[in-house]
Amino acid sequence: MTGLPPLRALHYFHQAALNSSFSLAAEHLHVTHSAISHQIRQLENWMGKPLFVRSNGRVKLTSHGERLLISCQKAFSELHSTSESIRTGMRHHLKVSCSPSFLSQWLIPRIATFYQRHPEIDVQFQALADVDQLRSEHTDVLILSYEQPPDGDIDATLVSEDYIGPLCSPLFAQRFRSEQDLTELPLLHADTRLHAWSEWAKAAGVRGNFRPGKHFENLTLGIQAARNGLGVIMAPRLLVRKELEDGTLIAPVGFVRVERATWMMTKQARRNDAEISLFRHWLRDAAQP
Repeated sequence: MTGLPPLRALHYFHQAALNSSFSLAAEHLHVTHSAISHQIRQLENWMGKPLFVRSNGRVKLTSHGERLLISCQKAFSELHSTSESIRTGMRHHLKVSCSPSFLSQWLIPRIATFYQRHPEIDVQFQALADVDQLRSEHTDVLILSYEQPPDGDIDATLVSEDYIGPLCSPLFAQRFRSEQDLTELPLLHADTRLHAWSEWAKAAGVRGNFRPGKHFENLTLGIQAARNGLGVIMAPRLLVRKELEDGTLIAPVGFVRVERATWMMTKQARRNDAEISLFRHWLRDAAQP
């Protein structure tokens, strides 16, 4: 005996159970009443349990039949959704990969507006992937800060040029006279962006030793530490818009442009997939200053 009963028998059972009638099931499936009866008897034999109580020409589900109906409804709904998405090219879900800091600081606070526009698309978030996972379609969209987007089979859309700068709570505002004062302040570092301070110093033309300081596992934790007065963190302007607007962080010396940019990448062959195109359009709008 195989692990699953015959699919046709399950299909006929599903229709009969939904309609509480073998006759109506036969009409919907364009088969005979006896064909429905035969398939359901076959299914009951396979299960070793009755699925319907038959009385005076009417049928009613047993408790086992009710359990099987719930399972069939889930399975056939999933099959219908997947088949339709393959047929139309619309997957109805989108696997988006990005850094934890971009996800928590930028994407999650804004994703509700995407759902409002496109409630039919379910966005699934993934840990930061590499370009090969786009090629294998293990992820659909990769959002990444990168110097140059890959060539060839990867499509890249510019989300935002990257501007970075030192950020701190307003408590430190009075201690800044120039960029050189930073070396006298407690510096914070994100282990996921170990070269951020040296990158900024090069772009800003500032000299000094920016290596000392407290380290945090990721940029989100570093930003939270800066908000709570523990020191000064180097971060992209894109990720701290809310904190700058509400005044919980300040950028005392502003931001400088660096040689990287934030890109939305996808497989070139899938550039015009409906759900990817909709997400790209939304992302561009949401990233506008």
